Amino acid sequence: MTASSLSVIPRSLRVEQLKRLSFLCGLTVGGRKEELITRLNAAVDNPPLPLPSRSRAGPVVLSIDLGIRNLAFSLLAPVPSSVPVPRKASPKSKKNSGATPPPSFLATSPPSIKLHAWQRLSLLENPTGVLAQKGDEDALDVDTTTGVFAPAALAKTANTFLQETVLRFKPLPTHILIERQRWRSGGGTAVLEWTLRVNTLEAMLHASLRTLRDVGVWKGEVLSVRPERVGQLFLDADGLSTRRATPKTELKEDETGASTTKPKKKRTTSTEIKKLKIELLNQWLSQGDPIVQPGTVEVGHMLDAYRDVPKAPKRSRSKRVTEEDGPRGDLPTLDKKLDDLTDSLMQGMAWLRWQDNIALLRTESGVEQLLGQGTKYA
Repeated sequence: MTASSLSVIPRSLRVEQLKRLSFLCGLTVGGRKEELITRLNAAVDNPPLPLPSRSRAGPVVLSIDLGIRNLAFSLLAPVPSSVPVPRKASPKSKKNSGATPPPSFLATSPPSIKLHAWQRLSLLENPTGVLAQKGDEDALDVDTTTGVFAPAALAKTANTFLQETVLRFKPLPTHILIERQRWRSGGGTAVLEWTLRVNTLEAMLHASLRTLRDVGVWKGEVLSVRPERVGQLFLDADGLSTRRATPKTELKEDETGASTTKPKKKRTTSTEIKKLKIELLNQWLSQGDPIVQPGTVEVGHMLDAYRDVPKAPKRSRSKRVTEEDGPRGDLPTLDKKLDDLTDSLMQGMAWLRWQDNIALLRTESGVEQLLGQGTKYA
């Protein structure tokens, strides 16, 4: 049986099953049945990622959570493994914690990775080329036609980031994921000026990377990732609904005219979702068999510092170590704002899991395995 014949998604599947498969592969879940099937077949027909082994290197993914003042990135690679490492079992499931999870569970579990770099930085520069310090931001929020946010200045910023950071990575990334930016926030009709700046930087990074690829300086792929799909994959898989009941109630009248109270539900806020992501990543990092393995001593320090932030006193969010703990002599100072670092790492891990799920669809029984539990996409 050829690969192309295996790539055909059965037309007998129901729409909700096709949406579930699309969800597990990081694809758009909207549209008619024919559109869902077409997108799934196109994803399956794409060239598969090279599997890492002792003799061959696998994909190296650079995941970027885009920002100007807060840009976070992680450089990661999948760890060769016959069975992906499942998440830490909950107390209710300890009875079956020793069993191999079904494929439908593994389809939403984090992949085992080696983390080569993990950092958050500011790309904001003043005209002298020095990174802006805290307190300088108001002075820089001025004329956007001649200041650091002018097209020429942002182009230089994007080029410097690529040349001085991205192209110096070892190993060099084979795939670069850039968080897809939105034009509006909170459902508002206005497009904020800061949003335009970040979207301009996003477009410049894509254009520069495309140029580097076309002239042969870098060989790889650049992809946009919608951030909401990352959270949906991992959070919903853990039973964390995107809709939660709140203490607020709403008054309603029954048939007799008496007032009754009914719990009112609302969507989980973005702040709550960020908190859930941080808690989940801390859970992954705290497992005995770590899902995230440090590739360097510096990354090991970053992971330790990340784990210690929730435990540290509110006034001190840093941790110091002695010189014998590593060549740097101290761990990075991380503040309470961990969402950028979390998003960059989870984005890369989600993309690798999507690729694993697409690879499973290429097998003869892949569809049945991914839909094994019959869970419908919500």
